[in-house]
Amino acid sequence: MKRKRSFVLGVTLALSMALTACGGSGSSDENASDSTTPSTTADSTASGSGQPDKAVWFSSVDFWNPPAKWNTDPNSVEGAITAKTGLTFEFNIPAQDGDTKLNLMLLSNKEFPDVLTITNDVMVKKLIQSGKVWDLEEFLKKYDPDSHILKDFPADVKAVIEERDGGFYAYPSHINSEDARKVYPPSGQFYIDTVDYASNGGMLVNTNILKEIGMTLDDIKTEQGLLNAYEKAKAVKVNGAAVIPLLVDGKGYQNTTLSFLQATFGAMKVDKNGSYRDLLLAPETKDAIGFLYKSMKGGYFEPGQMTVDNAAVKADIASGRVFTFIGNTADTSFNLNDYWTSSGPILSDSGKTPTLEKSKRAGGGWMKTLISKDTKYPEKLAKWISFMTSKEGMLLHIYGFEGKDYNFDDKGLLVKTEEGLKNATDYMNTGLSAFWPFHHTTFSYSIQQPPTMETDKASVIAVQAQSAYGKDSATQIYTNDALNLPADYFAADSDNANIETQVKTYKEAQIAKMIMAKSDDEFNSLYEEMIAQLKKLGLEKLDAERNKYVQEKSKEYGIEVKGINS
Repeated sequence: MKRKRSFVLGVTLALSMALTACGGSGSSDENASDSTTPSTTADSTASGSGQPDKAVWFSSVDFWNPPAKWNTDPNSVEGAITAKTGLTFEFNIPAQDGDTKLNLMLLSNKEFPDVLTITNDVMVKKLIQSGKVWDLEEFLKKYDPDSHILKDFPADVKAVIEERDGGFYAYPSHINSEDARKVYPPSGQFYIDTVDYASNGGMLVNTNILKEIGMTLDDIKTEQGLLNAYEKAKAVKVNGAAVIPLLVDGKGYQNTTLSFLQATFGAMKVDKNGSYRDLLLAPETKDAIGFLYKSMKGGYFEPGQMTVDNAAVKADIASGRVFTFIGNTADTSFNLNDYWTSSGPILSDSGKTPTLEKSKRAGGGWMKTLISKDTKYPEKLAKWISFMTSKEGMLLHIYGFEGKDYNFDDKGLLVKTEEGLKNATDYMNTGLSAFWPFHHTTFSYSIQQPPTMETDKASVIAVQAQSAYGKDSATQIYTNDALNLPADYFAADSDNANIETQVKTYKEAQIAKMIMAKSDDEFNSLYEEMIAQLKKLGLEKLDAERNKYVQEKSKEYGIEVKGINS
């Protein structure tokens, strides 16, 4: 199996990961024992061979890195899973283009993976339409009719999945919903704040370098103040190497770095009348791209940053040379070093109000796990998915072994040990907290003791940084439930889908040109050219169609959202 990245969502993957070494998905099993000690009458003997069966687990998430070789030692997390389910796993995680490879699998007659974990909603529908994956309700009724999933899966999450997929086909990661919280209430204010304010997108600040240049967090809360700090940081060296004033989020920067800048400079997907408008057409987007242009022109970041993969980004974060990072903070492992923090929003020179979208509806999962109809082990896979999502199973694969990796305090709340924290950090080898598709955010926020700097420094560092933007008094939080359009809103073979593709291809190239413009005049000319071309391609036509959906959902949900700035 090829792998390039490691990962160190809560509300989203970031939070859950920071708090539980990577997120949470699953449901409770009231009949399950809290003990994670493997049963001596393991299911691995069920086939009569005494040997576990090996299933193939495919994922398109190229930075998910479960242990490359399955450990069958019953004193390991993987071995305990095998003892309970009679299965081991071989992982197939392409280093890139996972969805493309999955498409090829669908077209070929080769053996199909037993388990699939993907993030692309459109790909989920392709799998369903292919007839190659089970409806989980049908699957469990046939092969594990006593499964807790059939009894206690959160109704609000299930409704979202069925609306999206036409049935309960995909098990979601990082469950976090009102119905889930009825079963698993938060154990403290720390987790309530996490749900209300935390977000993955943001700016991280290296306080060591901030101190070195003689500035404070308040000094860099404005656009000009931050650019001034970048100029000072250029002269600083760390271990003999020049500081990187700004690190952008690699080749995905337009989806992460730029999207945060759009938000902090006040862009929204609706105008002042509440009509849908692509963020590209929001005037604040010019300010966001303009910030990157000014940073590039000042020599604060290099063009090559916009082409590298996540492994390179993480390596730079770990080097101590980065002054600020803007992008998806969840995908950096920043919280392993206590010098990282956040100053919250960047207040633009234009004086616009920073915005943060939050959803109040249940989510359908970041990672979505499906079971293949081609599998030779349906009974074992049914028991496996039931176990992995049970309280017993989640305690095992998220937290490890009681007495070794965690203990319970006098209030019955889980407290990680130093060994447990270390093993979770080394999840690519230990397997502890490695099975992100079955992490359950609400469960984790309920069962574990709210962390402190003494008990779980990494989690505190993560939440402090990831909540800074949302908790800042300057930030306006609004509900975005009606603004989230289905990924396949436009049929794949439609004119509108073709326009979408053309817009995406064009804007990616044009924005890169704007960032690397040689002068303000060239930047302004390229921006005007972009707006004209986007309209020529038909972006306003797409917005008119999208607005129909937004207005319909706004009425359905009883939510009215209007633009705050432009």
